[in-house]
Amino acid sequence: MSSRTLRYTLLYIAFLLAYPLHGQSSFSNDTINIGEVVISSKKANSDAPGFKTSSIDTTILKLNSHNSVAYLLSHFSGVSVKSYGMGGSTSPSFRGTGAGHTLLTWNEININHPMLGQSDLSLIPAGLIDDIQIYYGGASMPLNSGGIGGTINLETRPVWKKETLMSVNPGIASFGQYTGLIKLRTGNSAFQSVTKGFFQSSENDFRYLNTGISNEPVWQKRTNSQFNQRGFVQEFYLRQNKSVTSARLWYESTNRNLPSSMLIQQPKLRETQSDESLRTMLNWDHFGGSNKFSVTGAWMMTKLNYTNSLASIDSRNNSGTFILKGTMERKVDAFTNLKIALNEEVCRINSNNYNDNTTRNTVSLTATAERNSGGRFTSLLLVREILDTRNFLIPDFSAGLQYRLLAGKEYYLKANLSRNSKIPSMNDMFWIPGGNPDLKNEYAFIYEITYEMNHKLSAPITMNYDLSLYRNNIKDMIQWYQGEYSYWTAGNIKGVNTAGIESSFSLDYSENSFAARLRAAYVYTRATTAKSNITGDASIGRQLIYIPVNKANCSLLLNYKMLYSSWTMSAVGKRFLKVDNSEYLPGYMLNDLITGYRLHLKGTVLDLNFQIENIFNVNYQTIAYYPLPGRSYSLKLLIQIFK
Repeated sequence: MSSRTLRYTLLYIAFLLAYPLHGQSSFSNDTINIGEVVISSKKANSDAPGFKTSSIDTTILKLNSHNSVAYLLSHFSGVSVKSYGMGGSTSPSFRGTGAGHTLLTWNEININHPMLGQSDLSLIPAGLIDDIQIYYGGASMPLNSGGIGGTINLETRPVWKKETLMSVNPGIASFGQYTGLIKLRTGNSAFQSVTKGFFQSSENDFRYLNTGISNEPVWQKRTNSQFNQRGFVQEFYLRQNKSVTSARLWYESTNRNLPSSMLIQQPKLRETQSDESLRTMLNWDHFGGSNKFSVTGAWMMTKLNYTNSLASIDSRNNSGTFILKGTMERKVDAFTNLKIALNEEVCRINSNNYNDNTTRNTVSLTATAERNSGGRFTSLLLVREILDTRNFLIPDFSAGLQYRLLAGKEYYLKANLSRNSKIPSMNDMFWIPGGNPDLKNEYAFIYEITYEMNHKLSAPITMNYDLSLYRNNIKDMIQWYQGEYSYWTAGNIKGVNTAGIESSFSLDYSENSFAARLRAAYVYTRATTAKSNITGDASIGRQLIYIPVNKANCSLLLNYKMLYSSWTMSAVGKRFLKVDNSEYLPGYMLNDLITGYRLHLKGTVLDLNFQIENIFNVNYQTIAYYPLPGRSYSLKLLIQIFK
């Protein structure tokens, strides 16, 4: 990254920090309230003391409602993201692990694609989600197994108010992009209905600097990269004396042209992909005395069709998944909680890439005990047994300990140890050619220690800080490799160790009509191959490909009366492209700016904001030879009507 870019960034930070400050009321550790603007912190509600969790700031979520969940994770968390570009497939990576080691859940129900064993985050607009919770390492185990790196939980929830809210939020952006988000929420303290709709389309015809086809870089325009997306969420909630019943439906459809690598200069090459998903969920929670019962049933359907005209590929893939989950939680005494969870997941695949229709049935039984002595110590022990079709796996476990360092102060020391298993994806086992039905499940031992503090420096100022050290030892890792045949095949061929440091810092200020939040985070990751079944494997002791050693981000939110502004910086270090680390993608630093004005009228809110992404027009890639846009602009209008 050039010194000139760095100088511009520092000057811009100085300008923002020099903005005149005024001051008012105190605020809690979690929320700054300024009229209708809410800046909320930080920690997700966790059932796992001793483990690290976080969440995306609710103000950031609202300001970026037209962006994807992938954008939020890459700019406002320690999660790494690989992307083929706007509208292209985007996958997450926790703590040096792969996308298949990341669990994506919707209201704590697994929504990873059963064929791929992972999720495409570009398909999920942030505006359909109310909260994004991030569970690192072993913290993911109370939700489900398989999230060796971590879990991203997408929450949609009711607001128990007697109120009707209607909002319309259209937007226009560079490269022929049009977006729209609508929301209707109505009900009272006993019943709520929430409807959300979203659409997006883009020509995606940005200019980029092609550095791969010749010694002299050439400016070109991205072609065959148009996409359109639409979806909606419908939710109903009924609250009675001791229970809450909910019904949710989430539908999405995406059609996209897939641009080729910048190395391929074939205008007749045409790749397309269409994705369609329907997710339904029924949930019943009952609260009675010392007991709590919960039953959730979910049915999900996905279609993924891919065509490549030049290679004569027409891949058609349909999957259906049924999940039934029941939990019972009991407060044994004043200090001890016990929880039993039974989860059954049945998925059926119909694909022209499999020999036959394929079905998998996975059942897990989880027992959790949490002990809070009422003093400084809190502990948790979790044990899980998994039945995969007809095979019992070696039981998994997780243990966490949390210690309050000072009485009455929010200074914590957390430590945990976990064993977490990941079952092979359906493609790993049954894809033709190369699938291996004899694969063993992967498993990992996860170690973590965290220091966390939340401190009120003065009436208007609150500071939060955390520092985590972790290590993952992954055994029997599945990898596709080129063996004795002309095609690639899947095998349990590697052992991988990942270790690193995660740290974040935030400072909140609120007084009179002014509020601000400064947040910074840094992640150091070492992910190396410890052993391999491939003779002469050059990856031994080397950093895994596409895993950055260094990643950092910083954001500053300002609000003064009706004006607000958000500046974000995201920096990613170099990522190796070959297993022997002989080639790499250079690091990059992106800067984004949002500024807006919110007007409050009687029963109506008007909000107009302007965004610049990649302010300094950085030329960068997260996947080799797939360029990403330079500087771009967007304008959004929000109209909210309350009754």
